[in-house]
Amino acid sequence: MTYLEQFARNRRRREKTEVLTARIPESLYGDFKGYCDELNLSISEAVCLLIERLAITDEYKMNDDVVDTNTKVVNKVPKRSNSNTSRFVTTQWQVDAQLPCPYCGQWLAATNFSRHAKRHITTTQDIFTNEKFRDKIKEMIQAKKAEI
Repeated sequence: MTYLEQFARNRRRREKTEVLTARIPESLYGDFKGYCDELNLSISEAVCLLIERLAITDEYKMNDDVVDTNTKVVNKVPKRSNSNTSRFVTTQWQVDAQLPCPYCGQWLAATNFSRHAKRHITTTQDIFTNEKFRDKIKEMIQAKKAEI
């Protein structure tokens, strides 16, 4: 018997609930929904049960409304240091705050370009550092500047 099978429709929570939104691949969603349907569980019930199982580990032992923890509480939030990180910037390819996409030949707003790159299953950095796109990018930039 799997973990979720033992809880199939045998309890309902009465406390106030919160909404959880998560994005998962369609294939994973389809498989999980099918599994939940077999167990006669809603996806919400299954996710709640799985989260409860993760939240109650060996580190947290409940004894008469007292919680013993084996974890340290850290109150400091680490500061992000920019000195050791380098961020990829696209300013050299921007024309009128737009970037050329060599995949589809479109010009897109520079602020949304990384989202567009995901449609091509790649990243902005991969597009602009890839040798095979350099000529196409140069051509698009020259054509755009000629229009201006």
